[in-house]
Amino acid sequence: MFTIQTERLSLCALNLEEVHLLSENRNAFERSAGLSESRFELNADESFLEEFEMAMREFVAPKLVEFPDDYQWFTHWIILEKSTTLTVGGMGTSGLPDENGQTMIGYFIDKKSEGKGYASEAVIAFCEWLFKNQKLRSVYADTPLNNKGSQKVLQNAGFQLQGPCDDGLRWILNR
Repeated sequence: MFTIQTERLSLCALNLEEVHLLSENRNAFERSAGLSESRFELNADESFLEEFEMAMREFVAPKLVEFPDDYQWFTHWIILEKSTTLTVGGMGTSGLPDENGQTMIGYFIDKKSEGKGYASEAVIAFCEWLFKNQKLRSVYADTPLNNKGSQKVLQNAGFQLQGPCDDGLRWILNR
């Protein structure tokens, strides 16, 4: 498993088999990976989980087959707390840099792990890894207008508010 390490976290890029297993049963995935059972809960409504599951089936899995050499740019990454081997979140990108040199990131944190700085730590490390691709000029993320916590994560990671977008506010981090 390809990983990015921080002081407290491991960001782990899932392969196709792991994506399928996680989509089917989080507890089975965690057992097979030798992780502690997280009893993962999000501070989000059901539509977010439905959108995530649809993205895993309709975007992530097909892109892993299409781009096996660059799978890290298309897969779901789990965020693990090193000291407990608990899954505390997840993240990913929209793929390789587009014709404008951009990619979009998304992330979420287990509600039991909110407020510990994990999202900021993960986003900072993830963006440092993303910028190793010389074609990448900027990373952007969208947040709902009322999600002050996510906006703070992006500010902590050096993102600047670009302005309104369909989903709320768009934030950007330039090389």
